[in-house]
Amino acid sequence: MDNRSLAAMLTMVKGIGAWSVHMFMIFSLARPDVLPSADLGVRKGVQMLYGLEGVPRPSQMDKLCERWRPYRSVGAWYMWCGCIESKVPQPAAGHPC
Repeated sequence: MDNRSLAAMLTMVKGIGAWSVHMFMIFSLARPDVLPSADLGVRKGVQMLYGLEGVPRPSQMDKLCERWRPYRSVGAWYMWCGCIESKVPQPAAGHPC
């Protein structure tokens, strides 16, 4: 099934929404071109990457991330990692670790 058909089928199940479908497609089906545009971690990562003043709206994400095709799943993963790493304290200069 293509992504759109799969999402339509899965969201018919009570309790399964777009975010759950995106995570299933990325992590269980290993689909390379899925953009979870409503995921706050991905949106904050895009904000940091592009130096935006505010977190982009989900409706803006498709345009901002178009150049990542056909590997938007990989881009999303990097946005999650970048968002997490930005919150981890960095070692002081000259620190051996």
